[in-house]
Amino acid sequence: MEEQDLSVRALIHVLLEEADLIDELRDAVVEQRESVKNGDYVTMQDLMKRVQDTFFHVQAQEAQRVRLADSAAKKFGCEPRISALSQVVPEEERALFRGSGERLGHSIFALKSEMTILSGLIEQNERFSAMLLSEWRRLDAGFIRSGGLDFRG
Repeated sequence: MEEQDLSVRALIHVLLEEADLIDELRDAVVEQRESVKNGDYVTMQDLMKRVQDTFFHVQAQEAQRVRLADSAAKKFGCEPRISALSQVVPEEERALFRGSGERLGHSIFALKSEMTILSGLIEQNERFSAMLLSEWRRLDAGFIRSGGLDFRG
């Protein structure tokens, strides 16, 4: 087996591993969204730790992907991008290589979508909380100024 075939297979493996990790990250973000909706802050804290750990692994996998892509690009004499590499990888690896790149792209898109939804939900909760807090303070200040309620009958 040629060295180029090994580098392409290693890159395919890394692409798929990164996609799997990003899918795990997306799943945790979906669970975070449900925790925000349900007000389950204990679960939210656990999920924040899970997201941090998974994100660290995604970053490590991405760094490895960049190194392997750079190395393969040098060997094949092209740009270190999936679109460029897919034009020059050996024919027998081409479909799998393109598929792994597409899988990573889909995983990234799905994660971004979920993060946008979660961000919107958090912003909405923040606005509602600020509105309620403002109203509570207004009522509380009015209650204090009026001397409170008179329950004497």
